[in-house]
Amino acid sequence: MDALGKTQLATLARALLLCACAVLGVVDDARSQATIPTDHSLRQAQLPVAMSTQIAPKFLIEFSPSARWPGPVRWKYNHANAPASLAGNKAAIIAQLQASFDKWTTPCAIQYVYDGETTIAPNTLNNGQPDAVSVVGWGPLDPSLGAWTYSWYAIAGTQRVLIDADVTLSVTNVNSLGDLDRLMTHEWGHALGLTHSNLETAVMAGPPMTKYSPLVSPQADDVRGCRCLYGLPPGMQAPYVCSLPPTVDFGNATIGMTSVPQTVTFTNSGNAPLSIQTADVIDTAQFKRVSGCGPGTVVAPGASCTVAVTASPAIAGAAKSQLVLFTNDGFYELPLVANGVIAGQVAVAPTTDVIEYYNASLDHYFITWIPAEIANLDAGKTPTLWTRTGKSFKAYTTAQPGTSQVCRFYIPPTLGNSHFFARGAAECNATLAAHPDFVLEEPNYMQLFLPAAGTCPAGTQPIYRVFDNRTDTNHRYTTDRAVRDQMVTKGWLAEGDGADLVVMCAPT
Repeated sequence: MDALGKTQLATLARALLLCACAVLGVVDDARSQATIPTDHSLRQAQLPVAMSTQIAPKFLIEFSPSARWPGPVRWKYNHANAPASLAGNKAAIIAQLQASFDKWTTPCAIQYVYDGETTIAPNTLNNGQPDAVSVVGWGPLDPSLGAWTYSWYAIAGTQRVLIDADVTLSVTNVNSLGDLDRLMTHEWGHALGLTHSNLETAVMAGPPMTKYSPLVSPQADDVRGCRCLYGLPPGMQAPYVCSLPPTVDFGNATIGMTSVPQTVTFTNSGNAPLSIQTADVIDTAQFKRVSGCGPGTVVAPGASCTVAVTASPAIAGAAKSQLVLFTNDGFYELPLVANGVIAGQVAVAPTTDVIEYYNASLDHYFITWIPAEIANLDAGKTPTLWTRTGKSFKAYTTAQPGTSQVCRFYIPPTLGNSHFFARGAAECNATLAAHPDFVLEEPNYMQLFLPAAGTCPAGTQPIYRVFDNRTDTNHRYTTDRAVRDQMVTKGWLAEGDGADLVVMCAPT
């Protein structure tokens, strides 16, 4: 359950429930997001308000389902514990906090009210519930973090309403007004309801899909997210698109043949025409835009245009590209993926190797199949060193017949600074309900089989899970029963089904 971050194929931003923020300007830019925790959490307050159905997110870097403030964001500042380099500049800090927020109020219709100073610490709870006082203040954080945003929402009618958003700034990693500006521009985005973008050119970039960005101003992708939540400021005119898929997946496509077209609809949610200057597919040898939303297309407010794309893989295996539209609202990028198969042959989905690592300083184990994470862990580009144990197992990266989702959670530093991989929708949902502070990094991190009463399907092997039973929560996942038994001898607890306590099943 350790090491954080995930680079995905999607280049459109996608939603996660929870995240956190690295030390921009302090953490080495070359370092992957591996082992750098995300920097914010979104939790539901148990308030006596009417329940309702879930709301689907619009823009893909909103929290999912989306949550927004019903009016201005009212917040206070607590100067206690400010670092020595800034302790004497309280007025300048407050001015900078407001200036960083102003970067969001200019392009979209969100406002704030600064309610002055307070002695209340950030993330103050009453019987586990928020105090409804949004505070920016100082405190100790994980060494890799510069700030952490804690957001709470309540369900009222048909809306998720944000009711509290606190930000804790690192007392050790924020040493200048420049640090403060970089961090708070990002953290205010979280406080407004945005999670991490998978575009590294966004100020809201961050794990698990991208590295943190050193940018200090909201970019086109950030502005769209804010506008899709709050709309445009009075008197401003602009186009923007809110509802787009995270990827266009053609599934199995016969090599040398053209697939059935897949379509993507661009709906202009703004109040000005959306003009499309270019509409291109990057890899035209294997994917083609066959119709719709071509150069010169003008989409009126409330209207739509639909792009049709086909796939014709040249070789067996994964084919990848991007559909890119350049508009007067900037670039829109959609990933295109297909699995090339030979005509008449039954497609066999490729597996990937899930590699296990061990951190001696933490006595923690971690597994990952993500190439960027593996490269950075092997290179030692993480706050603490991880080494391969020599153990691994295979998994699918996309759903296959009979497989089940495995979701990946990050456990915040106060609860373990670790990761948990839950099996199937039932355990994923139960984990989130039981541990609202856990960060759901990816609901479909990988695909594995589930055992039936502890028995794995033919062609698979058991995966065992053991729990360290310590306050610094950590789990280990292994296909080696002897390793499982050794861990139990050390005091770890075996988890799973049936007499052999099997938790998941890996393809062989």
